[in-house]
Amino acid sequence: MSENKIHPLWPIFIGEFHNSKHHEIKKDLLNFFQKYEKENKNSREGQENFNLYESNYNLHKEENDSLSKVINFIAESFLIMTNSINKAKINDMKNKPKLTVAIKDSWFIRYNKGGAVRPHEHGECSMSCVYYVQTGENSDLQNGSTYFLRPYTRGTSHKDFAGLRYNQNLQLFNAEEGKLLIWPSFITHGSNPYIGKKNRIIISANADVYIK
Repeated sequence: MSENKIHPLWPIFIGEFHNSKHHEIKKDLLNFFQKYEKENKNSREGQENFNLYESNYNLHKEENDSLSKVINFIAESFLIMTNSINKAKINDMKNKPKLTVAIKDSWFIRYNKGGAVRPHEHGECSMSCVYYVQTGENSDLQNGSTYFLRPYTRGTSHKDFAGLRYNQNLQLFNAEEGKLLIWPSFITHGSNPYIGKKNRIIISANADVYIK
């Protein structure tokens, strides 16, 4: 007789990675962003934007050593994430694949007072991310935190304990300098309004990962 099993079909993975070298590059990043804004005074406009400055989507093509280090950290984390979520598939492959990351878009955001990003998703890639460069004061779940919405489009279960996991509509993640969050691009996400005297600045990117 076969054993009983519970199959975790289509789980949602959110990766959290921490850059131990962030304190070494933070000042140079902030100086670069300040210079970028002076040279590019008009913020990129989008329907999900509210009271913030957003750069163009080709940040990874800019020439800056500290920025390149962050982009490399992001790319390496995309690889770790891909290897982790596809571990069973990779173990079944006769020849272990060599993977390459293709960053499609990258940009930075500086939040003005009350600045927020409304719910949206990035359907043109496999994974997306946010990297916290500067968080400012009161970095708690009620002040500028990143949130993810439940991916299920229909009603799921009764409000009993058995259906608890499937009825949680919102998941919040606290901002922390040097922290990187990675998620599947189809997940609806956004940021709560940020209120603080010091600017909150983040870097985001979209990427696909291919077998070489």
